[in-house]
Amino acid sequence: MDSEDIYVYGTRIIYAQLSAMQAEIEGVLCAKDIEHIHRMRVASRRLRSALKIFRATIPIKDYKLFNKDIRTVTKSLGTARDIDVQLELLHELEPRFNDPKLKPGFSRLQLRLRQQRQNAQGGVLLAMKTLEDDQTLRQITRWAAPGLEQEVRHTAALNELGSESIKNRLSEMVEYDQLVRDETNVAELHTMRIRAKHLRYTMEAFDELYGDQIRPFISQLKKIQDLLGSIHDADVWMERIPNFIQEEGQRIEASFGHTGPLRRLLPGLRAFADDRLRIRADDYRDFIKLWDKSLESRIWEELSVLLQAPLPGDGISVVTDLPD
Repeated sequence: MDSEDIYVYGTRIIYAQLSAMQAEIEGVLCAKDIEHIHRMRVASRRLRSALKIFRATIPIKDYKLFNKDIRTVTKSLGTARDIDVQLELLHELEPRFNDPKLKPGFSRLQLRLRQQRQNAQGGVLLAMKTLEDDQTLRQITRWAAPGLEQEVRHTAALNELGSESIKNRLSEMVEYDQLVRDETNVAELHTMRIRAKHLRYTMEAFDELYGDQIRPFISQLKKIQDLLGSIHDADVWMERIPNFIQEEGQRIEASFGHTGPLRRLLPGLRAFADDRLRIRADDYRDFIKLWDKSLESRIWEELSVLLQAPLPGDGISVVTDLPD
């Protein structure tokens, strides 16, 4: 009976994210509003996280297909969404780069990103087609349907799954404590961001087991995740700009036989890179301050204590509206 209760609980979590994905498909295909891409990407990530948590209740063959197709969607949406975010930032900063010396390089960067975004839409459409051809969302719905008709019950097995899933994710994040204290550890900072995100999604999946008690931890984690995300965005720009300069130089040389025209692009590109470097330094300082504060307040030990406490066995209903 315990495994059945885990299945019933899992169907609600999984179906909620499946429905969130379905609601955005038309908007993603039209590509008129970048928020459709954003919301569907978040839902696809949450769905993959939920599938992994409750994979023991899913036939192995089905799980592999579901995970593969949803991962393809997440990846294709991620490429498009990352460019959308970059274009949005450039649009926001554009007034600061209107100086005649800075504008040529800044405008060229915007142009190339718009071209890349157009190309990325092809990958989005292909992922949507794969999702439709494999009938992935319909198959997940069919798997979930019997469970959605039953009442969710707390059992020791369900509580243990929630506790162990969260503790494992917490351990994976905290083990990066020393590595992220070197601001040059770009890969480690990015990995900690991913692990923080996985921990947050896992806590949110079991939100209804712990109620209001777990929400302060989720809130703190989101602040950490946001700062690590901003640091990662800056790191992407730090890598992109030198590569962009090299690629533009090659294009110009192919057209003119020399790289002379590249000189007028360099001031704007270098000024933008310097701006992102300053932002990263500020974000890193804020992150370390916030992370140290969380350790000093022993918030993660408090979370561990919460996870060890016994939970009531009452029936529950699952809330499906979760923050991004």
